[in-house]
Parts: sequence; C-alpha cells; structure tokens
Amino acid sequence: MKRPLNDSLYALPLYGPGRMVSPQGKEVRLSRKGLALLYYLALEGPTPRVRLADLLYGHASGLQNLRVELFRLAQALGREVFPKAQDPLVLPPWLKLKTSGQGEVLEGLEEVGGLEEWVLEVRARYEGVSTLPSRHGLLRELASLRPPFLLVLRGRLGAGQREVARELARILGLPFHTSLRPEGVVYLEPPYPQGPLRDLVRSRALLVLRLDPGEEPKFFLELRAHYPAERIRLVDLGPLSWLEAREGFLSRLPFQEAARAYFGAGGQPEWIPEWLACSAFPQRPLAQLRLQARYLSEPARLALERLSVTYGTIPEEVLDALGALPYLEELERRSWLVYREGYRFASEAERRLLCASLPPGRRQELHERAATALVLAGKGEKEAWHRLALGERVPVPWAGGRLEAPSQGSGGWGWRREVCGSGREQMLLPGGAEGVLTTKRGFAVALLEPEEEALLTLAPLDEELLLEMEGEAYAPEEGFGLILGVASGGKEGYLGLEKAFAYRLQLGRGPLRLRFWGQGITEFSLRAFRPRPGGGEALRLAAE
Repeated sequence: MKRPLNDSLYALPLYGPGRMVSPQGKEVRLSRKGLALLYYLALEGPTPRVRLADLLYGHASGLQNLRVELFRLAQALGREVFPKAQDPLVLPPWLKLKTSGQGEVLEGLEEVGGLEEWVLEVRARYEGVSTLPSRHGLLRELASLRPPFLLVLRGRLGAGQREVARELARILGLPFHTSLRPEGVVYLEPPYPQGPLRDLVRSRALLVLRLDPGEEPKFFLELRAHYPAERIRLVDLGPLSWLEAREGFLSRLPFQEAARAYFGAGGQPEWIPEWLACSAFPQRPLAQLRLQARYLSEPARLALERLSVTYGTIPEEVLDALGALPYLEELERRSWLVYREGYRFASEAERRLLCASLPPGRRQELHERAATALVLAGKGEKEAWHRLALGERVPVPWAGGRLEAPSQGSGGWGWRREVCGSGREQMLLPGGAEGVLTTKRGFAVALLEPEEEALLTLAPLDEELLLEMEGEAYAPEEGFGLILGVASGGKEGYLGLEKAFAYRLQLGRGPLRLRFWGQGITEFSLRAFRPRPGGGEALRLAAE
C-alpha cells in the first residue's frame, strides 16, 4: 500500500542524545547545528531565519552560515528540507518529535551556539521541574483557565512572566510555545508579532501576553478591543514576598546571603539568581534596564541616569539641580518615576542598578550637586544621605545606628543601661501588624522601598516586663540601614538593627509598639519575662 504523503518518516527523539532516526531505526548523520535547528523548529514552531541565525551563530555572518547549514541538511537527507524562499522556516511534515523514551531531554544540545538557556527551559518544561520559587496560589487560581483565552501578565523587569506562563502550561498539560501556534500555551513578549489580529482573535490557544508597566502599547490595546471581554484576564505580578523567596530557592542559604540577593533584586524572581551568582552588581539585569531605557528620548534617559543618585522622594531643588524638570512627564508616563507626594523611582532596585553603572567620578559629582542644592534649601536629613554616599562622616545622635532619628514623637527619650535579670517567662499577645510577617523563627520585616514602614503592635502590658529581642538583619552599605522604634508607656526610643543583634529592653505598663523603617531585612524572635534583681544588662527608656 502506498504510504500517505504526510506520514512522518523521520523522528527526533526528545529524550537522550540529540539525534535523527530514520524509519528503519538507524541514526542519520547530521551536523550538531543542523540537528539543533530541527529540534528548535519541532518544539517552538515556525521561526524566522534571523532568529535562528542569532541563536545558532550570534554574529553578523549568521544568515550566510544558516544558508550553508540548510544546504548541508538537504545533502545529508537527499531531499529538499526547506523551500528556498521559506521564511519563517517550518518543520517539514515528514519529520516528527518523538516524546517517549528515557534519558536527559536534548542531551548534548546545550553546547550548541546560544541554545543553553533554551535547552534548560525545555528540560524544565518536559521533566516537570518548577522553576518558580512560589506563586503557588496564583497558579492554582489560573489553572481553571481554558483556551481560547487571553491572559495578560503585567510586571516590571524581572517579574518572571515567562516562568509563570511555562509553569501554567505544565500544570494544564499543554505544550508551551514562544511563537504563534494554533494550540497550547502561546507566550508573547515585545517585540510583539506583526500581522493581522484576526489570527490571534481566532486562535484556539491560551495566549499569555507580557505587558511592561507604563504606557500600554498599541498591540495590546487593539488585541483587547477585538478579543471577547469575558475571555480576558489581566494579572499584576509584583515582587515575591520575603517568605515566598525564603521558602523557595533561598531556603537553604544563610540569612545574610539570602537577604542580600533578595534585597538587591527587589524581590523580583528572575533577578534573585543573578544576585546569588555574583558578588557585585549583576550585568544581565543592568543590560535589561539599559535596553528598556532606550525607549526614552535621549535627554530623558540622561536625566534618569542623573536622578539615580537620589533616594526616596526627590525634592524639587534636586530635580532642578540635576536638570530633570523638563522630562518628568515622559519619565512618569514610561513608569520610571511615580508621583507620591513628590517624584521618586518606581523601583528602588532599578535605581540602585542604574546608579552603580555610573562612572565613579560622575556619581560623586552628581551627589555633590544634589547635596549642595539641599543644604541651600535647609533640608539636612536629605543632604545627610548624599554625604554618606560620598563617604563623609555624618553625626548620629543615637547609639548603635546610622540614621538620625526623626524628631517628631521622640519626646526626648533615650536608653539608659541597667542591671536586670530574667524571671518567669510571660506570654505576649498580638494586637496587630502591618508589614510584619510571621515566620518559624518568630517575625520578619523586609523594607525594599524608601520611606516604607512596618508596625507590630502588642497587647498593652499590665505589668513591667523584660523584652528580649534577638535576630539578624541585613542592610545595604549605601544609606542608613534598618531602624527600630520602641514605643512603650508613652515613650519612644530608637535602636539600630545590624547583622546579629540581641537587645534586652525593660518596659513599663501600657501599650507596646515596634516600628521599623529605613531599608533592609530582618528576622527576629520576641520573648518577655518578669524582671528580677541581678542578671545581665538591659536598656530602659529614660528622659535625656
């Protein structure tokens, strides 16, 4: 009987060493790059020649080398594999991917060209390995979606939209694609595909669209206007919480190492591994930021770089001194800056990366300009931050810390050292928490953005108690660190939290509140005891 023309004659086994197998079960000798090209088309679908040339060769002569490789494939197989004018290239119907077998997925192909990252993605896809540290609740919710559907994942750089889409495909048991296909989960990111929208609107796939913050692109607006509203969902992907990251790929790391990576990445899941892999500022996130900044006009981009030496809300005097006033509207529209009682960076992690990329001399000159503008305006606390960045000594009036405590509400109280022992342990009853997380160790606070605060309120004490607070803290070298304000019995005093700390505080009756501000991460435990004579040293709030 005559074999149907569309019957698959050759196979590409997914598991084990990459190879092509003939219908008789014999391996066909092909070059490694030719073989990798066929696997890529089998797994990702039609792909432009330019994309394949960049992946396999990564240089200016890539297209010429690709044409040579296609000629070699035709010679090795004794037939035309791709029509001469075909672009994008499409896997011929007589070739198929064999998804059964044993061994490592695409074994050996990670060494071909620039395919290592793609091969690792395919392995995660088919071996059921979750590359997400958390977001399990979100994925359980999204698992109820059924194609056709348009899922829009909006988030800043490093938010991990691709990983969410790929993990969703695994949960749903659907193939994952990064180019237009009629089925499965199709992940689209800028630059978006060109062509008529009717193909997307009529697609039976679950479309997942990556959307960057800021002004919404025309592609998204047109697609949303034509796609059925009841089959669209927009999800904002924020940073991971400290607990999510700590329970994921930071679970086995020492506190300081884990906190440095989490803080440096601003909680963004794609960037945390980059920080773990290097001791300085990682280059890949910085390259992503620079590429994103290229969408700004050149004067606005230069103004953004100058502003990266600032911290928190940027006073108008500094905006003027750094020549940024004419470009605020563009920077806000593109979501680099946000307005919250003044302009500030939308992401402190992004600001730090941009600042680190400035030449040291340029960075120092900009700090000097900002500090001069602030001293003339009489804004000493803001000026102090720039003086610290310049390496100057800034007087701090309170022991154990680096930040000048705010004058409001201090009431002129300080810490006096006394001798106090620990008697019988007493129970502390919670009264409320804002930004304070409950952990196995006790509590945790992660302050990633300037001017954030966290508050832990405990039930009023009906007797005098000795509070023992023990833990670890991470704070960036730049800035003031993490500060704790302890309010008890109408008094409030301040303490610095740096690395390993242990405080014994003698507190009176009445409400008890712990307030955290500054920047950094801490994990700590709290225990309360009845005081007794003798014992170790303790701190008591007293009038200065």
